[in-house]
Amino acid sequence: MSEQQNLETALESHLDALGKKLEGTIEEFAHAEQTKRVELQNQIKSLEDNISRVSEDLVTERRGHLPGVEVATPESGKEGFSMARACRALARRDFSDAPYEAEVFQATKEKAMSSGVDPDGGYIVPEQAITDIIASLKAKTVAYDLGVRDLAATGIPITIPKLSTSATGYWVSENSSITASDLSFEQINMTPKTLAGRVILSNLLLETSTPTADSVINEDLASQLGIALDVGILDGTGAAGQPTGIMNTAGISSNTMAILGGGAVGIGAPPAFTSLLEFVTDLDNANAPTGSRGWAIHPLMVNEIRSMEQSSTANYIPLTAVNTSEGFNETLLGFKFRTTTSMTAPTTGPVASTKSVLFGNWDDVMVARWGGLRLLASDTSDDAFSKDQTHIRATMRCDVALRHPESFSYSL
Repeated sequence: MSEQQNLETALESHLDALGKKLEGTIEEFAHAEQTKRVELQNQIKSLEDNISRVSEDLVTERRGHLPGVEVATPESGKEGFSMARACRALARRDFSDAPYEAEVFQATKEKAMSSGVDPDGGYIVPEQAITDIIASLKAKTVAYDLGVRDLAATGIPITIPKLSTSATGYWVSENSSITASDLSFEQINMTPKTLAGRVILSNLLLETSTPTADSVINEDLASQLGIALDVGILDGTGAAGQPTGIMNTAGISSNTMAILGGGAVGIGAPPAFTSLLEFVTDLDNANAPTGSRGWAIHPLMVNEIRSMEQSSTANYIPLTAVNTSEGFNETLLGFKFRTTTSMTAPTTGPVASTKSVLFGNWDDVMVARWGGLRLLASDTSDDAFSKDQTHIRATMRCDVALRHPESFSYSL
């Protein structure tokens, strides 16, 4: 074998050894980074499981009875909690006709019933006593329907962990150092904000028809609070007592929708198909989670999307009916969508339709609720006395947080 061949053989052997060494180094690095990632994912999963378990325990407790209060059953001779009876008692400062409601209020450790209405905050009606109102509120809240997480809060603040930077892999040249990268966390703090609703009833209805009055109070409060909660979740300003909603959270993507051929989207000017695709592309390009993706859209904008489907000469059908366990539901580009007037309505003419479309992974949205309803009622406030009415005020303590801003994109 010639000297040149020997050199070539030695060089090949050396390069092969270096290649194997490099592969081994990369594998070790990848394994270490994967181990870190798995450990982090396990920690996050453990935290999420704990949150879910606590929430489930509280839901189970809500379905049971209140500590210190006998369960209201036919055998006990007691009826369930009545908002109508509670409001009558609060307005009159007399609980002689509402003994069960008095027990419930006492169990929440509010002020003694004999002292009258607490002017600072009202009496707390725990969720165990008003499961029908809470269920109705969630049913009327589009964000809940799309899959936001509901947290039963106790402490202040609630701290949610958030991964701010993840590990990074590199290609390296021979004899070069591998750059270290660490995982880092941030914390999202959630603190109570006040959500309020008000119902006015005639004293005649309140006094003579408890079941009907209960239905009116429950339905009206659930509707008012549900719509207001949607506003806070979707577009809360973070000011004037509102939480910071999804579309005002720093770091989320935005899209300027355009009609086919260019120009602003609005009433009579439906978006181009490619404009809708941009929302999905934003999330895909950011490697956003895919867990529970869906759309929240103003009804007038949905009408424009429907007209795009009917007038388009291309074979694009963005709205599709899907048969589910809940019946036929429409999807948009294959994703669930819901309409809500809690978003900005599209405008008429060549003006951008700001914040009328929101697409994202709703599983990344946290809604924390502290306690049940705080209730006050009066038959003498404002003009209630002169009109023979009772005014009812109910408040809830809530907050909203988005764990990953890259999980959402909205229209500009």
